[in-house]
Amino acid sequence: MKYFEQKIGNNGAHAKFYFQEPNKEIDVNRKYPTIVVLPGGAFMWTSFREDEPIALRFLAEGFNVVVAHYATDGIAAYAGADVESFPKHPVTKFPNSIVEVAKVLVFLRENAEKYAINPDQISVMGFSAGGTVAGMLGVFWNEPWMKKLVGADNAMFKPNSLMIGYGAVDLTRKSTRPLPASMRHANQESSTNKMFYALTGEENPTKDELEAMNPINHVSSSTPPTFLWHTQEDPLVPVLDSVYFAAKLEEHGVPFELHVFTKGKHGLALGDYRSGVKKDQTNAQVFKWVDLYLEWLVPRKTIRGGFYEGI
Repeated sequence: MKYFEQKIGNNGAHAKFYFQEPNKEIDVNRKYPTIVVLPGGAFMWTSFREDEPIALRFLAEGFNVVVAHYATDGIAAYAGADVESFPKHPVTKFPNSIVEVAKVLVFLRENAEKYAINPDQISVMGFSAGGTVAGMLGVFWNEPWMKKLVGADNAMFKPNSLMIGYGAVDLTRKSTRPLPASMRHANQESSTNKMFYALTGEENPTKDELEAMNPINHVSSSTPPTFLWHTQEDPLVPVLDSVYFAAKLEEHGVPFELHVFTKGKHGLALGDYRSGVKKDQTNAQVFKWVDLYLEWLVPRKTIRGGFYEGI
């Protein structure tokens, strides 16, 4: 395996690259599928639980994995209740995060030969706020303004598919479920929605401003095939975000698969003790999402390592 890290842009974003290395004992000419992982963190930080544990899980399945840490100002920057204490110019302001991730995809395709990458099998996988970024890239990748901001042809940063885990893909939908006590402090200290502030730099963004960047409003036939999973009990991101996003994909003829698990809180990541130490971070149903996703993703169904041709 080859591992390195690389800076992205000038706002503090960086990416961690975990690359398979072809070996003559197996197949020296093999080109590997790649997953670009986007951790969540409410656009205030990026979670380690959705970083290395995810990377190692899919590295073991034969993928190249890139964990893209889009720039954030850090959770300490939003610790106060007074909006005046928040960053004046959030580095997460739309569309900064999707431009940073797009640049990662450009790097992968420009260096496909060097790192044994299959340029037609690059998937973007996002969790929570990372799922929002994945959804945004999926619906905005072909916009002319993206070409200008990224500095490359749109096809160079088009995801071949998306995986969105408990992602906020409808920014105007509110949860109807009560928050657990452990989560209330971060959301009730201030009347300002901190995630929306991080996305817009405004204390009270208008509905029109949110709708303009809202992934669910921009689904089209150009949106990549998408795998979604969510838990019905999620108190932070309503399960209907995933349900209605899937409905939009259906309206536009985009292939998708949606799994809703009855039990489980927000942010389960792998759903077992590899990505959390607390009992409520494990779920015997949810941890199956990885196998369900692999079954959906591979071109030759039911075959382990089905991205590769045998001889």
